[in-house]
Amino acid sequence: MNKPFAQKMHEQDVEFWKTWLRDTSPINVQQGLNDILAHNNPPSVLKEMQIRHLGSKLKENILFAMPSIRNKDGFEKLEDIIKVDNIITLTSNFNTPGMLGYTIKSRPQFFKLIHQDLSYFPIALLKAHTEITGEKLILDDLSEIREFYERCTKFDLWTGHEFCAYLSHCNPEALDFISEHPEALDYISDDSKNRNFRLDKLEILLPKRFSRIFLWPDLYEKNLPLVKAAILGGGFELIHIDRDNWVQSTLKPQNGLEWAKKKGIDYHPVFDEYLLTLHTETAISSAYTTPYLEMMREVIRELEISRENQGKKEAIAAVFEKKLVDHKATPSSQKLADAMATLVRLPESQQGRAKYKG
Repeated sequence: MNKPFAQKMHEQDVEFWKTWLRDTSPINVQQGLNDILAHNNPPSVLKEMQIRHLGSKLKENILFAMPSIRNKDGFEKLEDIIKVDNIITLTSNFNTPGMLGYTIKSRPQFFKLIHQDLSYFPIALLKAHTEITGEKLILDDLSEIREFYERCTKFDLWTGHEFCAYLSHCNPEALDFISEHPEALDYISDDSKNRNFRLDKLEILLPKRFSRIFLWPDLYEKNLPLVKAAILGGGFELIHIDRDNWVQSTLKPQNGLEWAKKKGIDYHPVFDEYLLTLHTETAISSAYTTPYLEMMREVIRELEISRENQGKKEAIAAVFEKKLVDHKATPSSQKLADAMATLVRLPESQQGRAKYKG
C-alpha cells in the first residue's frame, strides 16, 4: 500500500534531522539555532531576533543552574566547557566570543538544552531526537514556554484570533501591537538591506512585556486561512459564531486542538499535556489501591508536594523509610524508599531546575 504524500514527507524530515543530530561537524550555537529556526523560512529579522534572545536565555539558564546542580546529573559548567547529563555539549570558542560563539560538541544534547526555550521547532526534529536517544523531552517548571502555554489553557474559551495565534506559537497581544504599528511590519520585512538597523529599531519599538520567543506573525498569516475556513465551515463545535467578524467567534480549547491535530498543524506539543492527555488516557478504577499508593498520597499531603514545591529527594526518602517501618507493609528498604521518593516528584526535578518551597 502506498503511503500518503504527507506521511512520506514527514518521514523524510525525520531522517533529515536524524542525520543532522548525528553529524559531528563543528558548528557554533549561532549556526545550530539558525539550522533549527530556518525550517519555516521566517523573515531574517525575526529569526535573528529569536537567535539573540535564545542566546541570552541559554546563558541565563546555565548560570542559574550552576550552583544547584554541580556534581549532579544535568547542567554543569567547568571552566569553559558546558555539560548536559555529564556529556560535553558546548565548548567556548576563543575566535568567536559570547554564548552564540560556543562550539556545539553534541547536537542531541544541545537540542535537549535549548528546547526549553524554543517556542517553535520542527516536530520531526523532536521525533528524530527521541528515536536516537530514547528520551522523551519534557519542559521543566521554569521553562518560559511551559508557563506561557499553561496560562493559555486556563482560559475556558478562546477567540478565533487567540486560537490561530496559539497554534502559530504567537502571543495574540503581541500580534495586535504589531498590527497597530505599521512601522513594525516595515522592520520585519525580509529586505536584506539594513537588517541589523531594522532589528534594533524593532527591539526598541516592542514593549518589554512581549517575549521575543512568541513572535511568528508570518506563521500566523499562513495558518489564518485554515482556521477561518474551519470556523466558518463548521470544522469544529463553536460556542459563539460571529460571521461578520469571525476572529471574535469563540470555541473550547480542546475542540480546536483536536481539529488542529487531525489537520497536522505543528502547534507546540506541550498543549497535549494540558488539553488532550486527560481525555485519551485509560482511567484506573478509583476503587483499587495498594498500601504503597496510599503511602505516597500520605506523603504528598503531609509534605505539600506540588508542581511548585518539589522538595529534596533525600528528605522525602527519609519520610518514606520511616513510614515503611511504621506501617510494617514490607521489610524496611532504602531502595524502596528512594524509588517512592522519585515517583512522587516530577521527572524534570532530576535535572536540578525544580522549584522548592521556602
